[in-house]
Amino acid sequence: MKKILLLCLLVICSFISKAQVVPYQLGETVSENQSEITFKVYVYCDSKKELHQCACLAAIRSVLFKGIQGTRFNKPLLNEGERLLSDKYPSYFKDLYSWRYADFVKDCIILSKFRKSGVGKSTLYEVTVKPYELRKDLEKNNIRTKFGI
Repeated sequence: MKKILLLCLLVICSFISKAQVVPYQLGETVSENQSEITFKVYVYCDSKKELHQCACLAAIRSVLFKGIQGTRFNKPLLNEGERLLSDKYPSYFKDLYSWRYADFVKDCIILSKFRKSGVGKSTLYEVTVKPYELRKDLEKNNIRTKFGI
């Protein structure tokens, strides 16, 4: 019975996208306007195939859970932790991390050559995110409460 449970757990884990847990580091902000923000992201990814998705998800996760320092988006859109919210709203975050992230990323441009992750090795991207659209989507799905009347 334990072997079957372990096998099921391994199968389930294999379906979870690795791109959502790839480490990243924020770089400087390039520009911001009323509805978009462009910033640099250093992505530590081992797979060249998943690199673009990892960079987009890193940017989305930054806006959602960390905020972009030095901008009007310096506070995260969600105050609760990523793990807590992912457990509370699993279908929303599964869809967001699988395919819906593309709705909130305007541009994702690679600025350096692919470098397999390691000590001090990352790939640099410039990503433009639409935080207001993301916020409206969170409010529409009752993950974030609306402010005002």
